[in-house]
Amino acid sequence: MSALVYEPPRTVTLMTQTPRFGRSSQFSKLFSFSNEEQTDYAMGLIFITAFVFTVFFLWTVSIFVFMCLGQREAGFLSGYPFLEPEPEVDEYQQPKPFKRPRRIRFTFLVCNILVIMFSVLFVTEGIKNLQATTNSFSESTKQVNSLASSSYSIADDLHDVGTSTAPVRDFLVSKLGNFCPNDPNLEEHTGVDFDAIASTAVEKLELLKNFVDNDVVDFRDYVGQVEDSSHEVDTALNSYDVSEWKVMLYVLPMIILPSFLLIGLFMAWFNVSFKEYQCLLRYLIFPLFGIVVVLSWVFCSLFGFVSVTNADFCSGGEASQVSPEGTFMDILAEQDLTSDSIIYRSIEYYVRGCSTSFPFSFIDTYKNDLEIALNATADFSLSIDAVGVSELNELCGSDFSDVASNLNVVETNLDKLLRSAARGLELISCESIRPLYETTFHDGLCMYSVSGFTWVFSSLLVISFCGMLMITFRSAVYDIIWWEDQDGTKAYEGSKEAEKEKFYDDEDENEQFGHNDPGVYDENAGEHYDDQDRGMEGTAPMEGTGGWDNYPNDFAQDQGDASYSPGQSGRDW
Repeated sequence: MSALVYEPPRTVTLMTQTPRFGRSSQFSKLFSFSNEEQTDYAMGLIFITAFVFTVFFLWTVSIFVFMCLGQREAGFLSGYPFLEPEPEVDEYQQPKPFKRPRRIRFTFLVCNILVIMFSVLFVTEGIKNLQATTNSFSESTKQVNSLASSSYSIADDLHDVGTSTAPVRDFLVSKLGNFCPNDPNLEEHTGVDFDAIASTAVEKLELLKNFVDNDVVDFRDYVGQVEDSSHEVDTALNSYDVSEWKVMLYVLPMIILPSFLLIGLFMAWFNVSFKEYQCLLRYLIFPLFGIVVVLSWVFCSLFGFVSVTNADFCSGGEASQVSPEGTFMDILAEQDLTSDSIIYRSIEYYVRGCSTSFPFSFIDTYKNDLEIALNATADFSLSIDAVGVSELNELCGSDFSDVASNLNVVETNLDKLLRSAARGLELISCESIRPLYETTFHDGLCMYSVSGFTWVFSSLLVISFCGMLMITFRSAVYDIIWWEDQDGTKAYEGSKEAEKEKFYDDEDENEQFGHNDPGVYDENAGEHYDDQDRGMEGTAPMEGTGGWDNYPNDFAQDQGDASYSPGQSGRDW
């Protein structure tokens, strides 16, 4: 049977290139007898988990620090709405929005879309592949359990039948070893070479005794180990239940909560928000979203560990051709197993594509010996029947009636053993085991599994990063607060309509006091307008009024401007 050559998927190559900082990436080191080698490999695996966990943990701590600092020290990072200076407007121009809120809101929008998109990919690519892995392993364990159970049953039959046949065999050996001492010329009298037939039967029955006492016992113990391992895998798979409802408990909040935030973002962006909805976002949606995001980066760090380990298993052996086969052979080397062990020979045979010698050749040899022994006993029984038991008794001076009956018993048992051996060889043949191996390890563990874990890790990483950015930039879903004063002592939440209303209020105020523009020196009035809205003691006259030439130079002197010198006009200064 030609074995399929394993071609590692791109995900295996990517995950095995994770930085280890000089640590080993050889999976088989976990099975080493050296604690130092086990620790060295484990420390290399911990890096990705520790790095991801540390970054997101410090990020989370910084968010709480900004919250404690408040708006005055941390600005919008504290979670308060944007506090921006009032935009300059005139009668013919709409107020220009500040770039920072717009950029933060655009970043929030992109992160929101990515969180929803990768939540979907988390299921469609990650969980789907993991479910395929579980199904593959579940089907494989069922087949392995069936094969192991059948093989164990065959080994028991071989042992039981062989053991029950032992007394009969010993009796026949003792009788056939000196078949007819009273008549050395029995062949001349009967025409049958009873001594040659008896010698062949004795030889093969002795070999069967050694097989039952040694090889069958070893084979049954080996099959028992395989069956126990298969049951352990099956138990682990049952505990690892990727049920849809459990996955949905995580995925649905990661779609529903960002959707609420997306609505709040657009409402704030287009100035149609209302306080009740913003209170819902602040006191319910964001806390729940924060809990889910924290769970995301915690699970992300754990799945990073698992995905790298999975990729390492699938990339053992020589660098020119990495494969799970190389990992198995490396593990055997770490366990100091040699070709003298049936475990080593059987694993090597199946993982090498059945290109080495058959490890259970003793069963094939036993089957051939059974056929010869069966033929010998059948010939002997036929010869006795042909000559006649009474004539043999008379010629040899011995009773052969018990020999004939025991030959029939042995012949029946040998036939049972022969059929059991043939079934055993069929069960453990390359055609039966190799496809099962390829389905389990090539497809299940090193294609579906590694792709699934990589997608889960990548999706959680993107969700965690974008989710943390959304929490950091949560001010994007709230209305901007505009300053009325430069020092920020008075502020109000404003929309564009509110900005227009304030602009026209300022116009009315200017007309009331006879000013053309707030904060402008009016020559006709002969006084400076004190611009309280801007927090300044006085403002220079407008261009074209002639006020610059007559503007008091002591303004500069009062302001402590070192560049001023007496005799300069206001325009020169």
